[in-house]
Amino acid sequence: MKYIVFVSYETDAERKRVDYLLDKWSGRAKIKKPKGTVFMIETEEPNEFLEELLSKLSGNAPEKVEIYRVEEAVRNIEANVKILQYSIPEGARVVGKFVEYLLSKLNATYSYSDALAKVYDVYTRKGRAVIKTIIRGSETSTVIFRIEGYGDAVDFLAERIDEEMKLFAGD
Repeated sequence: MKYIVFVSYETDAERKRVDYLLDKWSGRAKIKKPKGTVFMIETEEPNEFLEELLSKLSGNAPEKVEIYRVEEAVRNIEANVKILQYSIPEGARVVGKFVEYLLSKLNATYSYSDALAKVYDVYTRKGRAVIKTIIRGSETSTVIFRIEGYGDAVDFLAERIDEEMKLFAGD
C-alpha cells in the first residue's frame, strides 16, 4: 500500500532527522522523494485541473505528472509514557541539583515550568521525548519523572534515569 506523508518541520535538524529515517527505511520500503513540486488539491473536477496543468508543462507532459487519489489515513498512534518515582533521603534542593545534572548529562534542554513541574526536551539516537520532573519534600524528597515520546526513546531514557537515580539514592 502506498502512502503520501506530509511532514512539517521547524528546523534544519528536524529535516535531517527525517532524511536519516528515510535512508534507514530505504531497504525496508520503497521510498520516493519526488522532484519538482508536490501538492494536494481537493476538487470535484480533477480532470479539468489536470488538463490545465498538463497544458502548462513542456515536452511529454503526461510523463511528468503522477496523481493519486488520497484517502486520509488517521492513525491514532499513542505516545509511550513511563513514570518513574523515587524517594530520596535528601532535601529537595540537593535532589533538584542532581536531577538538573542528570538531565544535562542526557542532553535534555529546558523547555518550561508550570506550577508543579519542570519540562525538558530530549533528543537521543532512539528518538525524541519530553521529560517532566516533579520534586516534593523537605528532608526526604520524592522525585517523579514522566517520560513521553515515540519509539524506543522512552524506554532508553527510563533505563538511563533509573540507573542514575538508584545510584544516587543508594539502592
